[in-house]
Amino acid sequence: MKNPYAEIRKVPLNYQGIESSAYSVQYQEENDWKEAGVVGSKYMLLPNSKVKEAADQVANASNIQFEQDKTFFDGRRYIYSLKSNSVVGNIKQSDDLALGIQFWNSYDGSKSFGFSMLLYRLICTNGMMSKKFFNTFRFKHEPNSEGWEENLDKVINIVNSTSEGSLNNMIGNLRKLDDLRVTMKGLGTIRHDHLSDIPSGIWGNIVDKFSDPHGQYHSETSGWGLLNAATDILWHKDKPTIASYNQNASIVDGLCRAVSA
Repeated sequence: MKNPYAEIRKVPLNYQGIESSAYSVQYQEENDWKEAGVVGSKYMLLPNSKVKEAADQVANASNIQFEQDKTFFDGRRYIYSLKSNSVVGNIKQSDDLALGIQFWNSYDGSKSFGFSMLLYRLICTNGMMSKKFFNTFRFKHEPNSEGWEENLDKVINIVNSTSEGSLNNMIGNLRKLDDLRVTMKGLGTIRHDHLSDIPSGIWGNIVDKFSDPHGQYHSETSGWGLLNAATDILWHKDKPTIASYNQNASIVDGLCRAVSA
């Protein structure tokens, strides 16, 4: 992985001596500068190190104890995930769920500085993202990219109050998935009706892991087992991409739709 905390700079673009209103965002890699993207003059450019500091500040100020889990940086997008061991619910006995928090940033304008919650299955630390159950919080700022720190108290309040509402709804849907028996024929229906946006190669890997007679999910012939076969692959990839995170949320939300319809 590229160094997510390398020095960055914003360089004005010009063409034949005429200065543009756009800027090239560059990060240092060894002794060279690599372009991450082009942004407008009002784009809030924050070093990833500042985002990590903010995330750690939220984690330390919350009522839940968090620890670092995953860091992702592809030269443009940055995602920093923290997990807890504080149980907020379970699917069944000894299958507990805990909260996680996630912060993201980008140097190319594709993803503004933001925050969201996620769930972890403690038995295997599979992370489960969701756009359906967890709202996205985007940090507001002044034109000079200052003032975003004033949002941190709001984020801390969100973390401390997430034990209600949408979280309970999500856990309720995950329990319904555990009751849903999934056959090989049923996999095709689930794919067609709820997971059609997942690339065929990824879907094939998920089905192979789910149906492997010697694998850990062979005894979990349920929607819950299928979901965990998917998050196992996507969350624990040796070389994840931004698509891995997006597909994680798509599968969690798609399978939850399958049992809430």
